[in-house]
Amino acid sequence: MGMRIDLSCPAEILRTEMPEKDRPWAELTLMNGTDRGIDSCEATVRLLDGEGKELGRAVHRARALAGRPYGTFRMTVPLEPGPGAATAEARLDKVWFEDHDVWRRNEKTETEYEENTLPPGNDLNALRYVAGNGAVGFPSQQALLWVCVCGRPNGNNETICGRCHRQKEMIFQQYNRNAVLRQVSQRERQLDLKTRSAREEAAQMQRVREEEYNLRQAAKRRRKRLGAALAAAAVLCAALAGAGIPLLRVLSADRAYSESRYEDAEQILLAMNGFPGTAERLERTKRAMARRDGQAALTETPEQLEEEPLSEIAARLREQGGEEGDALLADRVDLKRAELLLFRGDPEGAEALLASLPEETEGLEALKTECIYSRGEAERAARNYEAARSLFLSLGDYREAETLAQACLYEQALEMTEAGDYAGAIACLAEIPDYLDSREQILKNHYLDGMTLENAGETEAARLAYLEAGEYEDAAGRARAIRWSQAESLLADGHYEEALPLYREMDGDGDAREKWILCATELARAAYSRKEYEAAAGILSDLPEDTKDTAAIRTRALFNGAKRRAEQGDLEQAVAMMEKVAGYGNSNKNIRNWRIALAEESMEREEWQQALDWLEPVADNYSAQRLIQQIEKKKADAEAAEETQLLENAEAAEETQLLENAEAAEEHAQGDESTTDAGGRE
Repeated sequence: MGMRIDLSCPAEILRTEMPEKDRPWAELTLMNGTDRGIDSCEATVRLLDGEGKELGRAVHRARALAGRPYGTFRMTVPLEPGPGAATAEARLDKVWFEDHDVWRRNEKTETEYEENTLPPGNDLNALRYVAGNGAVGFPSQQALLWVCVCGRPNGNNETICGRCHRQKEMIFQQYNRNAVLRQVSQRERQLDLKTRSAREEAAQMQRVREEEYNLRQAAKRRRKRLGAALAAAAVLCAALAGAGIPLLRVLSADRAYSESRYEDAEQILLAMNGFPGTAERLERTKRAMARRDGQAALTETPEQLEEEPLSEIAARLREQGGEEGDALLADRVDLKRAELLLFRGDPEGAEALLASLPEETEGLEALKTECIYSRGEAERAARNYEAARSLFLSLGDYREAETLAQACLYEQALEMTEAGDYAGAIACLAEIPDYLDSREQILKNHYLDGMTLENAGETEAARLAYLEAGEYEDAAGRARAIRWSQAESLLADGHYEEALPLYREMDGDGDAREKWILCATELARAAYSRKEYEAAAGILSDLPEDTKDTAAIRTRALFNGAKRRAEQGDLEQAVAMMEKVAGYGNSNKNIRNWRIALAEESMEREEWQQALDWLEPVADNYSAQRLIQQIEKKKADAEAAEETQLLENAEAAEETQLLENAEAAEEHAQGDESTTDAGGRE
């Protein structure tokens, strides 16, 4: 079964705490969803057992609640805890605003809807991971309303949630089930990427260590071959003494190559340009130099490297068309060059270089992520907070990127505060309420906004801003001082109706109560002079205490108002009003006469018990006693006539039934005779 809600209700019940033995009342936490202060609320609280059966109920009006605009407040409802009670259910029946406007619950305007609350499980965990711990379910668009991710139903014409103040368009785009699962999947991939990158870095370091070991072993083998080569060279020199100097140079180049002195070998071979066999040896030497330089570059730190040599090494490795490993080594050198560019503050250049490398290059994704992180830091340093925050948010939890995204909002808010953009600062800080002292900064911005507005003469807007600042410094005192000044000005100009609620709001401050009573007295006296008696009495009905003047005006207003009601034919309301001033003037006589008249009207309608109820309070009057006797006699006669009629109806019904039975028997007999005649003819 769906839930029901009146979307016009100005306050929302956020939480209902059940009564307990040592706390015989239910405690409600509410939120004011309007820009007007709430003074009083009437609520109905029901205690239910596990099957939803009602065990107890209480209706209570709480006053002086001080429900600030768009703020939360609390109220209590006296209610004894019941045995077996499992839950407490509450609803608001009436809400009184500080400006004396009243909202009343109307079942005809209630809308039925389905809750979107998710059970504990993977979906709820995923949603809260993306939307925060306040989320209870995926947003739901229904016929007459939409339900926010926080569980709040909102009318279809509302574009912002009345509870969490998120925008409807953003909620349905980012927090639907598919979008949430996609974001969670993306963050999981980022985490997997981070883990894989760490594994790749570890594997790369292991390969570097293995390559260094292989180089050392190769050097040992080259030294052994060198000894043998020297001995062979001596023999060869003696044998080929007549061959001339060029052959000795070739042998010298080969020896330099075997000792990894590639530059020496290259110089010797270049000097012998054209000698048979030197071209192949020179190409071999250049390939070895490129591989050596490439491997060496991989072991260097960015501080030890230069970009241009790295670019040349990678180009040589790709151009020489050697072994298959040369191309892979060239990619790794370019990756090192990208690392150098990032180290020197050029993440855009590094990203452009990385885009040219194969996706399977080890360490590529990790370095791309680091480039984005570096760009975020650069944008933040340049105070481009929106761009920086967007970059950090794209990184998930990489190197506390989420915290840095919050820092961007915080620093942007501080700059807005300095620039006097308090609304913008508050909006930024509201997105990160738990970061550092964001909550305190929000109050500070409300306070500064209030001071600015007050200095500009916008006192009411300033007062509301001070109220939002709560207990920050002297915000409450400033708000109250503005309220007092407003009330004093209205009173001085004779605007009693506008001044009255303001003094009432400040009851307890200075002589606010006396001025409240003064305003009410003047308003009531003016209404009385216009012969608006009920209005005069109503104005004085809610005073904290009476004076001689207020009591006299109220009494006269009720007395004359009752007489006017009687003249208009509304005797019932006249009695109710006159009984409030019983004993004043000829009020008792009027009450008695009107009750007798009401009893006579009820008697004419044959509403005997109602007539007797009207006469009961004046039963000691002679005229009333005679009328009671008449009513009781007519009541007895009516009951006797009713019984007689019932008997006559019963007898008539019995005769009708007997007649119907006789007719049925006769028809049955005639049917039997027809059957017998037919049989005889056959």
